[in-house]
Amino acid sequence: MPGTPRRPLVVDGHMHILDASWLPEGLRRAWARQAAGRTHPERDPADIFCRVGKGQSDPDGSLTIAAFDTAGVAAGVMPVVDWTIVGRPAGEHLPIRDLHARCQSLADAAPGRLFFCAGIDPRHPDAAQILEHAAGMGNCRGVKLYPAAGWALADPAHSWLFERLVEMGLPAVVHTSPLGGDPLQTVRSRPAEVAALLARYPTLTVVFAHAGIEAWWAEALDSATGWQRAYLELSLWQRCAFADYAEFRRRVARMRSQLGAHRLVFGSDIIRGTKEDPRGEELVTWIDRVISLAEPFGGEPPVLSAEELALFLAANAVRVFDLRELS
Repeated sequence: MPGTPRRPLVVDGHMHILDASWLPEGLRRAWARQAAGRTHPERDPADIFCRVGKGQSDPDGSLTIAAFDTAGVAAGVMPVVDWTIVGRPAGEHLPIRDLHARCQSLADAAPGRLFFCAGIDPRHPDAAQILEHAAGMGNCRGVKLYPAAGWALADPAHSWLFERLVEMGLPAVVHTSPLGGDPLQTVRSRPAEVAALLARYPTLTVVFAHAGIEAWWAEALDSATGWQRAYLELSLWQRCAFADYAEFRRRVARMRSQLGAHRLVFGSDIIRGTKEDPRGEELVTWIDRVISLAEPFGGEPPVLSAEELALFLAANAVRVFDLRELS
């Protein structure tokens, strides 16, 4: 309609498309143990195991693309997590190379709408070859690192990985949230560890995935401050925005002031399926809350200008992940 404001370009810089069968059995059993412990009296994990991940399955991406269309999302970036070592103690798992191939197939089926970051666990004997193979796929635009799976960013044995990423010009998306639980070692993903990584490799582009939500968010901000290639990615932050919107605005205002709006990346971390935002309603609400950062609220002025909002919602992700298809 004439006079209707045009919604800004949106890129979901952190989302997933999965099928339960793609997850290592050991990880699914751990998630069943987690679920069993959330009630009292506790349930038997064996009774839960068969259902783990079923409600977050969208193997052909059809639900995701439909949700993108509903929410006005131009494209999404899938950071692949390599859980194949931490999830190996029980049963079978899909090799990480195969998971990368499935992400590339999803991207091929939705040209210009889906991209991915290869999941790299440097403990694999052939990790260097896994990286090179994934980087050669047309829609691979970075790597996802998940040290909470049991390895250390500071281990000298892994220095080859960061040296190669600098050479290739690929960004590293590092999980920085205390959320995890059995079987993960969440302390290995503290934002301070990522700051130490930046000190060793100052020309490496690093994205603080989840920006420390919840307990480490201030540490993530302080750790990213002062580094020219550090970005805070705010997937999962809809939890804060939905529970206390005023607090969410205060935190983003602090990020804008201390780090700059040009260092903030929008994301959701939604793993879509029949039980997680199947129609995209949560994604729509989350985007609306972010757009409202450019409007007054509760007697306070806007947190972001229209130009800064555009950076946060899409332009920063386009730059960081080289989404030239959207330029």
